[in-house]
Amino acid sequence: MLTKPDKVLIPAADGHDAVTKADVYDYAGRIAERMLPYIADRPAVLQRFPDGTDGEGWYQKHVPKHFPDWIPTVELPKRGGTVRHVVIDSAEALQYVVNQGTISVHVLGGTVTEPDVPVELLIDLDPSIDDPAQVVEATSAVRALLDDLDLTGFVKTSGSRGIHVHLPLRGDARFDAVRALSNRLAEVLAERHPDLLTVEFAKDDRGDRLFVDVLRNAPAQHAVAPYTLRPKPGAPVAVPLRWDEVDGSWRPQSTPLASLFRRLGALSADPWAGFDAARVPAATIADRLLRIHP
Repeated sequence: MLTKPDKVLIPAADGHDAVTKADVYDYAGRIAERMLPYIADRPAVLQRFPDGTDGEGWYQKHVPKHFPDWIPTVELPKRGGTVRHVVIDSAEALQYVVNQGTISVHVLGGTVTEPDVPVELLIDLDPSIDDPAQVVEATSAVRALLDDLDLTGFVKTSGSRGIHVHLPLRGDARFDAVRALSNRLAEVLAERHPDLLTVEFAKDDRGDRLFVDVLRNAPAQHAVAPYTLRPKPGAPVAVPLRWDEVDGSWRPQSTPLASLFRRLGALSADPWAGFDAARVPAATIADRLLRIHP
Protein backbone atom coordinates (compact mmCIF):
# COMPACT_ATOMS: atom_id res chain seq x y z
CA MET A 1 0.00 0.00 0.00
CA LEU A 2 1.30 3.42 -0.93
CA THR A 3 1.92 5.90 1.88
CA LYS A 4 2.72 9.61 1.58
CA PRO A 5 2.04 9.64 -2.20
CA ASP A 6 2.81 13.35 -2.53
CA LYS A 7 6.29 13.08 -1.02
CA VAL A 8 8.80 14.49 -3.52
CA LEU A 9 11.55 11.97 -4.16
CA ILE A 10 13.30 13.93 -6.92
CA PRO A 11 12.82 17.71 -6.90
CA ALA A 12 12.12 19.69 -10.06
CA ALA A 13 15.32 20.69 -11.83
CA ASP A 14 16.88 21.13 -15.27
CA GLY A 15 13.50 21.60 -16.96
CA HIS A 16 12.01 18.45 -15.39
CA ASP A 17 8.99 18.37 -13.09
CA ALA A 18 9.29 16.98 -9.59
CA VAL A 19 8.94 13.21 -9.24
CA THR A 20 6.79 12.04 -6.32
CA LYS A 21 6.59 8.72 -4.56
CA ALA A 22 3.24 8.16 -6.28
CA ASP A 23 4.93 8.67 -9.68
CA VAL A 24 7.58 6.05 -8.91
CA TYR A 25 5.04 3.66 -7.37
CA ASP A 26 2.81 3.88 -10.43
CA TYR A 27 5.83 3.40 -12.70
CA ALA A 28 6.82 0.26 -10.79
CA GLY A 29 3.42 -1.29 -11.35
CA ARG A 30 3.38 -0.44 -15.04
CA ILE A 31 6.96 -1.46 -15.84
CA ALA A 32 7.07 -4.67 -13.81
CA GLU A 33 6.15 -6.94 -16.73
CA ARG A 34 9.18 -5.72 -18.70
CA MET A 35 11.56 -5.39 -15.77
CA LEU A 36 10.93 -8.59 -13.81
CA PRO A 37 12.46 -11.03 -16.35
CA TYR A 38 15.84 -9.39 -15.65
CA ILE A 39 15.61 -9.24 -11.84
CA ALA A 40 13.16 -11.86 -10.53
CA ASP A 41 15.81 -14.51 -9.80
CA ARG A 42 18.65 -12.15 -8.85
CA PRO A 43 19.68 -10.89 -5.40
CA ALA A 44 18.89 -7.17 -5.34
CA VAL A 45 20.45 -4.05 -3.85
CA LEU A 46 18.17 -1.08 -3.22
CA GLN A 47 19.22 2.53 -3.65
CA ARG A 48 16.97 4.24 -1.13
CA PHE A 49 16.14 7.89 -0.52
CA PRO A 50 13.36 7.87 2.11
CA ASP A 51 13.43 11.67 2.33
CA GLY A 52 14.05 12.21 -1.37
CA THR A 53 17.29 12.98 -3.14
CA ASP A 54 17.65 16.19 -1.14
CA GLY A 55 18.09 13.97 1.91
CA GLU A 56 20.34 11.06 2.74
CA GLY A 57 20.55 8.14 0.33
CA TRP A 58 22.28 4.78 0.56
CA TYR A 59 22.63 1.35 -1.01
CA GLN A 60 20.85 -1.24 1.08
CA LYS A 61 22.02 -4.83 0.73
CA HIS A 62 20.74 -6.33 3.97
CA VAL A 63 16.96 -6.69 4.24
CA PRO A 64 15.51 -4.73 7.17
CA LYS A 65 13.64 -6.71 9.82
CA HIS A 66 10.35 -4.96 9.02
CA PHE A 67 10.16 -6.33 5.45
CA PRO A 68 7.13 -8.65 5.13
CA ASP A 69 7.55 -12.42 4.92
CA TRP A 70 5.87 -12.63 1.52
CA ILE A 71 8.84 -10.92 -0.16
CA PRO A 72 11.53 -13.56 -0.79
CA THR A 73 15.11 -13.09 0.38
CA VAL A 74 18.38 -14.94 -0.03
CA GLU A 75 21.29 -15.12 2.41
CA LEU A 76 24.74 -14.86 0.86
CA PRO A 77 28.20 -14.94 2.43
CA LYS A 78 30.26 -11.82 2.90
CA ARG A 79 33.54 -11.12 4.61
CA GLY A 80 33.00 -11.78 8.29
CA GLY A 81 29.44 -13.01 8.01
CA THR A 82 26.42 -13.07 5.74
CA VAL A 83 24.04 -10.60 4.11
CA ARG A 84 20.38 -11.21 3.32
CA HIS A 85 19.33 -9.68 0.00
CA VAL A 86 15.79 -8.98 -1.09
CA VAL A 87 14.57 -10.75 -4.23
CA ILE A 88 12.07 -8.73 -6.27
CA ASP A 89 9.98 -11.33 -8.03
CA SER A 90 6.62 -9.56 -8.42
CA ALA A 91 5.06 -6.20 -9.18
CA GLU A 92 3.85 -6.10 -5.57
CA ALA A 93 7.40 -6.55 -4.26
CA LEU A 94 8.66 -3.85 -6.60
CA GLN A 95 6.01 -1.43 -5.41
CA TYR A 96 6.71 -2.34 -1.79
CA VAL A 97 10.37 -1.36 -2.04
CA VAL A 98 9.36 1.88 -3.79
CA ASN A 99 7.15 2.67 -0.83
CA GLN A 100 10.29 2.30 1.31
CA GLY A 101 11.89 5.14 -0.66
CA THR A 102 13.69 3.04 -3.28
CA ILE A 103 14.40 4.81 -6.56
CA SER A 104 16.95 2.50 -8.21
CA VAL A 105 17.06 -1.29 -8.18
CA HIS A 106 20.45 -2.93 -8.69
CA VAL A 107 21.07 -6.66 -9.07
CA LEU A 108 24.01 -8.96 -8.48
CA GLY A 109 25.48 -10.94 -11.36
CA GLY A 110 24.51 -14.38 -10.08
CA THR A 111 21.12 -15.88 -9.32
CA VAL A 112 19.36 -16.85 -6.12
CA THR A 113 20.13 -20.54 -6.66
CA GLU A 114 23.65 -20.09 -8.09
CA PRO A 115 25.03 -16.84 -6.69
CA ASP A 116 28.62 -17.68 -7.72
CA VAL A 117 27.71 -18.23 -11.37
CA PRO A 118 27.05 -15.01 -13.34
CA VAL A 119 24.31 -15.06 -15.94
CA GLU A 120 25.72 -12.13 -17.89
CA LEU A 121 28.95 -10.28 -18.53
CA LEU A 122 28.64 -6.51 -18.18
CA ILE A 123 30.75 -3.90 -19.96
CA ASP A 124 30.19 -0.38 -18.59
CA LEU A 125 31.36 2.37 -20.92
CA ASP A 126 32.15 5.12 -18.45
CA PRO A 127 33.19 8.44 -20.03
CA SER A 128 35.78 10.69 -18.45
CA ILE A 129 34.40 13.78 -20.19
CA ASP A 130 30.90 14.93 -21.08
CA ASP A 131 30.99 14.06 -24.76
CA PRO A 132 28.12 11.89 -26.04
CA ALA A 133 29.94 11.40 -29.35
CA GLN A 134 32.75 9.64 -27.48
CA VAL A 135 30.27 7.22 -25.90
CA VAL A 136 28.70 6.54 -29.30
CA GLU A 137 32.14 5.83 -30.80
CA ALA A 138 33.01 3.52 -27.89
CA THR A 139 29.74 1.65 -28.28
CA SER A 140 30.49 1.15 -31.96
CA ALA A 141 33.91 -0.25 -31.01
CA VAL A 142 32.33 -2.77 -28.65
CA ARG A 143 29.82 -3.82 -31.27
CA ALA A 144 32.59 -4.32 -33.84
CA LEU A 145 34.45 -6.63 -31.44
CA LEU A 146 31.28 -8.59 -30.69
CA ASP A 147 30.62 -8.95 -34.41
CA ASP A 148 34.15 -10.31 -34.86
CA LEU A 149 33.40 -12.81 -32.09
CA ASP A 150 29.99 -13.69 -33.59
CA LEU A 151 28.28 -12.70 -30.33
CA THR A 152 24.98 -10.99 -29.68
CA GLY A 153 25.16 -8.23 -27.09
CA PHE A 154 22.42 -6.03 -25.69
CA VAL A 155 22.87 -2.35 -25.01
CA LYS A 156 21.17 0.03 -22.59
CA THR A 157 21.59 3.60 -21.48
CA SER A 158 22.82 3.49 -17.92
CA GLY A 159 20.52 6.33 -16.93
CA SER A 160 23.61 8.26 -15.91
CA ARG A 161 26.45 9.21 -18.30
CA GLY A 162 27.32 6.07 -20.18
CA ILE A 163 26.25 2.87 -21.87
CA HIS A 164 26.04 -0.68 -20.55
CA VAL A 165 26.60 -3.66 -22.83
CA HIS A 166 25.22 -6.99 -21.59
CA LEU A 167 26.48 -10.34 -22.86
CA PRO A 168 24.06 -13.10 -21.76
CA LEU A 169 25.88 -16.15 -20.41
CA ARG A 170 24.69 -19.72 -20.22
CA GLY A 171 25.57 -19.89 -16.53
CA ASP A 172 28.27 -22.56 -16.63
CA ALA A 173 31.30 -20.58 -15.40
CA ARG A 174 32.05 -19.11 -12.00
CA PHE A 175 32.93 -15.49 -11.36
CA ASP A 176 36.69 -15.96 -11.42
CA ALA A 177 36.57 -17.20 -15.02
CA VAL A 178 34.10 -14.57 -16.13
CA ARG A 179 36.08 -11.81 -14.43
CA ALA A 180 39.25 -12.91 -16.24
CA LEU A 181 37.33 -13.02 -19.53
CA SER A 182 35.85 -9.56 -19.00
CA ASN A 183 39.30 -8.16 -18.21
CA ARG A 184 40.65 -9.59 -21.45
CA LEU A 185 37.75 -8.18 -23.46
CA ALA A 186 38.43 -4.75 -21.97
CA GLU A 187 42.15 -5.04 -22.73
CA VAL A 188 41.46 -5.97 -26.34
CA LEU A 189 39.13 -3.02 -26.75
CA ALA A 190 41.77 -0.66 -25.32
CA GLU A 191 44.46 -2.22 -27.53
CA ARG A 192 42.29 -1.72 -30.61
CA HIS A 193 41.42 1.88 -29.72
CA PRO A 194 44.21 3.26 -27.51
CA ASP A 195 43.30 6.91 -28.07
CA LEU A 196 39.63 6.34 -27.26
CA LEU A 197 39.48 3.63 -24.58
CA THR A 198 41.41 2.74 -21.45
CA VAL A 199 41.42 0.13 -18.72
CA GLU A 200 43.21 2.44 -16.27
CA PHE A 201 41.31 2.44 -12.99
CA ALA A 202 42.82 5.67 -11.63
CA LYS A 203 41.03 8.67 -13.10
CA ASP A 204 44.25 10.67 -13.27
CA ASP A 205 45.67 8.03 -15.63
CA ARG A 206 42.74 8.04 -18.04
CA GLY A 207 43.09 11.51 -19.48
CA ASP A 208 40.08 12.11 -21.74
CA ARG A 209 39.76 8.45 -22.65
CA LEU A 210 36.65 6.45 -21.85
CA PHE A 211 37.04 3.81 -19.14
CA VAL A 212 36.02 0.28 -20.13
CA ASP A 213 34.70 -0.75 -16.73
CA VAL A 214 34.30 -4.49 -16.15
CA LEU A 215 34.64 -4.32 -12.36
CA ARG A 216 31.03 -5.36 -11.81
CA ASN A 217 31.81 -8.88 -12.97
CA ALA A 218 32.54 -10.02 -9.42
CA PRO A 219 30.44 -11.78 -6.74
CA ALA A 220 29.53 -8.85 -4.48
CA GLN A 221 29.26 -6.22 -7.22
CA HIS A 222 25.94 -4.94 -8.51
CA ALA A 223 24.65 -2.95 -11.46
CA VAL A 224 21.51 -1.02 -12.31
CA ALA A 225 18.70 -3.20 -13.60
CA PRO A 226 17.13 -2.64 -17.01
CA TYR A 227 14.21 -0.20 -16.76
CA THR A 228 15.12 1.04 -13.29
CA LEU A 229 14.95 4.76 -12.55
CA ARG A 230 17.99 6.77 -11.51
CA PRO A 231 18.03 9.41 -8.73
CA LYS A 232 18.59 12.38 -11.02
CA PRO A 233 16.35 15.19 -12.29
CA GLY A 234 13.41 13.76 -14.22
CA ALA A 235 14.19 10.20 -13.03
CA PRO A 236 16.02 9.03 -16.18
CA VAL A 237 15.51 5.38 -17.05
CA ALA A 238 18.22 2.77 -17.59
CA VAL A 239 16.48 1.93 -20.83
CA PRO A 240 17.23 -0.97 -23.20
CA LEU A 241 18.05 0.20 -26.72
CA ARG A 242 18.64 -1.15 -30.18
CA TRP A 243 22.26 -0.87 -31.24
CA ASP A 244 21.34 1.52 -34.04
CA GLU A 245 19.82 3.93 -31.51
CA VAL A 246 23.28 4.68 -30.11
CA ASP A 247 24.03 7.14 -32.90
CA GLY A 248 24.69 10.83 -33.30
CA SER A 249 21.34 11.67 -31.71
CA TRP A 250 21.98 9.65 -28.54
CA ARG A 251 22.20 11.58 -25.29
CA PRO A 252 22.69 10.31 -21.76
CA GLN A 253 19.58 10.48 -19.56
CA SER A 254 17.54 11.05 -22.73
CA THR A 255 14.58 8.96 -21.54
CA PRO A 256 13.13 10.39 -18.33
CA LEU A 257 10.24 8.74 -16.54
CA ALA A 258 7.81 11.18 -18.18
CA SER A 259 8.59 9.90 -21.68
CA LEU A 260 9.38 6.22 -21.12
CA PHE A 261 5.94 4.85 -21.92
CA ARG A 262 5.66 6.97 -25.05
CA ARG A 263 8.89 5.35 -26.17
CA LEU A 264 7.61 1.87 -25.41
CA GLY A 265 4.37 2.55 -27.25
CA ALA A 266 6.24 3.66 -30.34
CA LEU A 267 8.47 0.57 -30.53
CA SER A 268 7.59 -2.09 -33.05
CA ALA A 269 9.55 -4.73 -31.11
CA ASP A 270 11.32 -5.20 -27.79
CA PRO A 271 14.94 -4.03 -28.26
CA TRP A 272 16.08 -6.91 -26.06
CA ALA A 273 14.01 -9.65 -27.70
CA GLY A 274 16.06 -12.84 -27.85
CA PHE A 275 18.10 -12.10 -24.72
CA ASP A 276 17.79 -15.61 -23.33
CA ALA A 277 18.28 -17.25 -26.72
CA ALA A 278 21.59 -15.39 -27.07
CA ARG A 279 23.19 -17.04 -24.03
CA VAL A 280 26.57 -18.63 -24.72
CA PRO A 281 29.12 -20.38 -22.50
CA ALA A 282 31.88 -18.13 -21.19
CA ALA A 283 34.39 -20.67 -22.50
CA THR A 284 33.06 -20.17 -26.03
CA ILE A 285 33.67 -16.44 -25.80
CA ALA A 286 37.16 -17.04 -24.42
CA ASP A 287 38.02 -19.46 -27.24
CA ARG A 288 36.83 -17.09 -29.93
CA LEU A 289 38.67 -14.18 -28.38
CA LEU A 290 41.88 -16.19 -28.18
CA ARG A 291 41.63 -17.06 -31.89
CA ILE A 292 41.43 -13.44 -33.04
CA HIS A 293 43.58 -11.89 -30.27
CA PRO A 294 46.07 -14.53 -29.08
